[in-house]
Amino acid sequence: MRKAIRNWAEKWQFAMEKVMPDSFIFAVLLTFIVVIMALVFVQASPVKIVQSWYKGFWAYLGFSMQMVVLLIFGYSLAITRVGVKVVDGITGLAKTPPQAVALVAGVAAVLALINWGLGIVAGIFLCLGAARRVKGVHWPLLVASAFIGAMAGTAWSISITEPLLVNSPGWGWTPDIIPAMEKELGQKLLPMGFDKTIYAPASIVALILTPIVAMLICYLMHPTPERTRSIDPEALKKLAAESQFTLEKPKEMALADKLNWSRTIWILTCIMAFAAIFLWFREKSFLQLDLNMYNFIFLGLAMLLHENLARFVESVKMATKAAFGIILQFPFYAGIFGIMAYTGLLKVVAGWFVTISNTFTYPLVTMISSGIVNMFIPSSGGIWMVQGPVMILAASSLGVGFPLTVMAFTAGEVLTNTIQPFWALPLLGATGTEMRTIMGYCLIATLFEFVLVALIYLFLPM
Repeated sequence: MRKAIRNWAEKWQFAMEKVMPDSFIFAVLLTFIVVIMALVFVQASPVKIVQSWYKGFWAYLGFSMQMVVLLIFGYSLAITRVGVKVVDGITGLAKTPPQAVALVAGVAAVLALINWGLGIVAGIFLCLGAARRVKGVHWPLLVASAFIGAMAGTAWSISITEPLLVNSPGWGWTPDIIPAMEKELGQKLLPMGFDKTIYAPASIVALILTPIVAMLICYLMHPTPERTRSIDPEALKKLAAESQFTLEKPKEMALADKLNWSRTIWILTCIMAFAAIFLWFREKSFLQLDLNMYNFIFLGLAMLLHENLARFVESVKMATKAAFGIILQFPFYAGIFGIMAYTGLLKVVAGWFVTISNTFTYPLVTMISSGIVNMFIPSSGGIWMVQGPVMILAASSLGVGFPLTVMAFTAGEVLTNTIQPFWALPLLGATGTEMRTIMGYCLIATLFEFVLVALIYLFLPM
């Protein structure tokens, strides 16, 4: 079996390196594909398509900022002295190249369960540490393993968007949609706690098994020594230097420096931040956690563990570089969302899947549907905003539970993130890697994980 998977991985990897474009070009090409689909399937006029594209381009700036903040503070936490030391030290547990890629996938998955941004960013240091400690490890697969692992844990992370959105009144939809949805469903869109979504029985099983499968597949895919492409020692040294975060305290302190490095100001700010967190949880339980408070917690932890505000500010500056892909590409993907949403194309595409489903197969159909749409709109929030209402209405008519629909929807779009270049940008940039060099491995892992999770949500109770 190992030989078959290894050969399969090498063939897919070779093919992907020849055809996979840059991630931004990928977004542009997808835009034109959606334009053609709108022209053909809904007969939208070119003027309507362009207007819809522009309307969608700026539709989710608020949500975009939340995603940038989530990534930045997850990154900031990962590069604290404590974070780097722990993550880098873990890589010493691996003794062989296959063990190294499996370990990187497993640790990235565990960290992604806490914060998907943390899982991706920690993958940078996991890759560097494993490449330095384990000789003969295949560098493309090592980077791929970090991304595969992070995505394997993200679907059941407390930072993933859909469970956080449905845990708030209105389920994160715009005010003009909520009344119509409540009328159609015959009920209020009340908060749906984590106990019904990511902590439901089926989700717990998926949470445990998916990272294990990710580790196993990465282990089995590692090529033989003669086919291994290890990173050049000089390139590794350069990447490690670029990823290091150091900030020295000035020897001569002017007033501005004294304020920047003031422990008193740092302590007072941390106290205020954690007081706000304490007051929030005094009135609400962990099961009611929303995206804003989740981001705020990571802000507080990063600020605390950096030991002073000067270091914290510099860490955010460094982390912002990793967020450039979101800042640049998110509006273009939002534009794709605009074309699909405002021309009616998204409902048509979703409807294709709804018409071929029944009560039993609907979770699978939901996973496939959200997975396909995710290739055009790689945003949990963006997909949920426009496709979520359609899938919930279909679930209501078929008699399928809403928690099951939400989690199948989430799993479908998150697991296919493994073959979507958008969320890999921070990892790729920091490791000097291109998506086409890891795509073949990601495709195979996605296939195995998708089948596993589909079986779980088809046969196990929520």
